[in-house]
Amino acid sequence: MSKYDVIIIGGGLGGLLCANILSREGMSVCLVEKNTKLGGCIQSFAKNKTLFNTGLNYTESLGEGEVLNQYFKYFGVMDKLKIKQLDKDAYNKVSFDNDPLEYPFAQGHENFVDQLVKYFPNSRENLQNYIQSLAKICNSFPLYTFDNSKINISNENLYGDSAYEYLKTIDKDYKLQQVLAGMNSLYGGVADKTPLYVHAIINYSFIKSTWRFVDGSSQLSGKLSDEIKSNGGEVHLSTKVTSIGGSDKKAQFIELENGEKLYADKIISSMHPSTTLKIVAPEIQKKHYASRIHSLENTIGMFTVYLVMKKDSFPYLNYNIHHYNSDNAWTSNYNEKTWPEHYYMYTPATSKSDKFTDGVIAMSYMNYNEVKQWENTFVENRGEDYLSFKQHKAEQLIKSIEKKFPDIRKHIECYYTSTPLTYRDYTGTPEGTSYGILKNYNDPLSTIITPRSRIKNLYFTGQNLNMHGILGVTISSVLTCSEFLGLDYLVNKIKKK
Repeated sequence: MSKYDVIIIGGGLGGLLCANILSREGMSVCLVEKNTKLGGCIQSFAKNKTLFNTGLNYTESLGEGEVLNQYFKYFGVMDKLKIKQLDKDAYNKVSFDNDPLEYPFAQGHENFVDQLVKYFPNSRENLQNYIQSLAKICNSFPLYTFDNSKINISNENLYGDSAYEYLKTIDKDYKLQQVLAGMNSLYGGVADKTPLYVHAIINYSFIKSTWRFVDGSSQLSGKLSDEIKSNGGEVHLSTKVTSIGGSDKKAQFIELENGEKLYADKIISSMHPSTTLKIVAPEIQKKHYASRIHSLENTIGMFTVYLVMKKDSFPYLNYNIHHYNSDNAWTSNYNEKTWPEHYYMYTPATSKSDKFTDGVIAMSYMNYNEVKQWENTFVENRGEDYLSFKQHKAEQLIKSIEKKFPDIRKHIECYYTSTPLTYRDYTGTPEGTSYGILKNYNDPLSTIITPRSRIKNLYFTGQNLNMHGILGVTISSVLTCSEFLGLDYLVNKIKKK
């Protein structure tokens, strides 16, 4: 009988980080992943010899002395990653139809203000106040500042304010409000639900510094896996978990698709909590708890087009484009008839060239109802109607991009697409949600998932806890592992790196 200190279900970033931490701290760890590749949302894949990222498009605060840099040093991977900093004066450009201007998001607090003041000359003081407010919110999270003197992840004061309403108070200029909301596609912002802390952590962390992985984001999963194995941990691919079982109301083992059982003192799931609870055996299930988790609303999914570009044809852009077809930057504006209301577009960084790109990725929100008729199918086997649907959507999205890049079609060699169903099949997320459980400032504590589940010995990690994104998942993983190691001990180890 195989027995471990900890079994971790899922080889996405949350699972990999937990396995890294716990194996580093001397525990016997077994990580199981159903797919043939690790990484989940941080996977990369190649089409026509062109490398594309699945979900980790750019990342934040990797500069020396910054928060994610400190975490990555502890994980043992910071000096092994190939990364490239985006343009300091404009790592993002936010734009709108019927407005020829592109509004820059710059790196560095003062630079961020200086660049936007060129377009909003009467708003310098308001923008400075905006930065100070974001800093205050972020610094209220001990795992953002490594101040573990006090921590309360159920502190409602941090979660009960509206991002949308807050931006209305920053400045009376409606366009500036929408520009500051321009990175909504990084968290699926909804005007009447998204808490201010979600907006603050994303925007503030990228303003500190912004980076791309060179030659694909999957390098991160590879380096983390190497560290886990060097620490004595086990990593098993193509290993699907069919149930979580036990007795005496405790999770004690996982059962694999081949019937094998693996036992552990503790089990961590990096899958979506709803997906996890669906495979918990009835004898240890907590029905009321499961019902609550299943009832939580998820963020919207994405439609993505992956453009393979002709050689030395389309320029590499060292910034990201967030474009809106109206003057509304919130997902509550989603409308199938006028889709796409927005797109986020970028060129992946490769070591081949700094001048030209061989690929472009563009994505836009997609409601799951649009693909629901194919929900009982699996990737690569959905039929001609689905392929026609995707082609139609891709042409709509490319047509929208042509408004900004009129000659882009002549540079395209071919393209590939994905929908929320693709995302669902590869990551196991309900309805292909992009960012997991939708946080709601109206009832904040109901959408905050704690690492310790109501089922003894079963824990959660990943983007569905407090925060999402690479930094959010990192912090969530540390929170999960602190249940085993103690928060003071773990934070002190991280700070010493």
